[in-house]
Amino acid sequence: MPPLNGINVIELGVMIAVPAATSNLAGFGASVIKVENTGAGDELRKYGSTRNGMSAWFANSNSGKRSISVDLSTPEGKEILWGLLAKADIFIQGFRTGVTEKLGFSYKEVSKKRPEIIYCSSTGFGETGPYSNLPAYDPVIQGLSGWAGIQLVDKDPTLHKTMVSDKTAAMYNTQAILAALVQRASTGRGCFIEASMLDSNIMFNWPDVMMQCSLLEEDSLNLPNVLESYRLYRCADGFVTVSPGTDKQWNSFCDALGATQEKLDKKLITSRDRAENIEYFFNTIARIVSTFDRSTVVGKLREVGVPSGPVYLPEQVKDDPQVQARRTVKKYHHKIIGDFLGPKPLASMFGEAITLSDAPLQGEHSLEILSELGYPENIQRDLLKKNVIMKSET
Repeated sequence: MPPLNGINVIELGVMIAVPAATSNLAGFGASVIKVENTGAGDELRKYGSTRNGMSAWFANSNSGKRSISVDLSTPEGKEILWGLLAKADIFIQGFRTGVTEKLGFSYKEVSKKRPEIIYCSSTGFGETGPYSNLPAYDPVIQGLSGWAGIQLVDKDPTLHKTMVSDKTAAMYNTQAILAALVQRASTGRGCFIEASMLDSNIMFNWPDVMMQCSLLEEDSLNLPNVLESYRLYRCADGFVTVSPGTDKQWNSFCDALGATQEKLDKKLITSRDRAENIEYFFNTIARIVSTFDRSTVVGKLREVGVPSGPVYLPEQVKDDPQVQARRTVKKYHHKIIGDFLGPKPLASMFGEAITLSDAPLQGEHSLEILSELGYPENIQRDLLKKNVIMKSET
């Protein structure tokens, strides 16, 4: 049985930070209902590679969920959400600060009726401070949290070409919710989680990205941040990563690739020497590996325990022997987009083989969910006619 079997989650969010967090919970076995508006719904359905109106991105981030499409500005829509919350263990919403209060679903209001509920508010900047009412997209947080500043290309800051800030926020949302479930198991009460995308990314980055600006005493030895010199190395037929971090690994690197002269270089003898001559160190590695093909470098270094590996393009990742051996990437079939590739569910970490349902169409399960809430068919039809709910045809 997956670890979150029997846990009911209500998701009120779009794009990444909230849906990716509930995707994690679904991957651990939780039951997730995605509450969407009756307009465009979750715009992630349209992002990137699509087929029949659904993107691969959405399919991979929303498997294992059901969707109900509700107009929460109406009294009937609010009543539906209250019905969902009556059975929920977790309510996570990603509206800008103040929106849920206006709708009548603040933590104060929800906890009055459901003191045992875990309520996670996931916003860009949190509920206080001068930015609390500002919109936040991934590039904004990358710029503010150090991601772009540490990712230098020709000394210019550069954005990571992935939604790293959103996904970091999703990871912290997930961790906080799981911790709250543990707390509730001992206290019987829920709690309020105020999750800030900016806070989460600063917390994530601080130990290493800000290492050179953390020590405040005047006699501190603040060496250049080694991350600023991180690089990939070009071989004769591609790129590799090589990380001879310890003295033993550096000596093994030199022995494996026949770099006798470099092994004796006084600028590179100890880890302290290499840190003080970091650019020289990395340039030396680059010069050594450039004369070999990629498989030779990786093969020789792995034999002597030096961390190394090939650099793949995204489409090559699935073909790596380790990825294939662990079946990390699997082929799935979706009724709308057909066959597609995606990672295995998180429950596999526990040895559980679970099958997640298809990522839903907008409002695909509206009538099914209303039936579970006790709405008779004539009321359901009336709500459809009044556009309080909508249902996509499969």
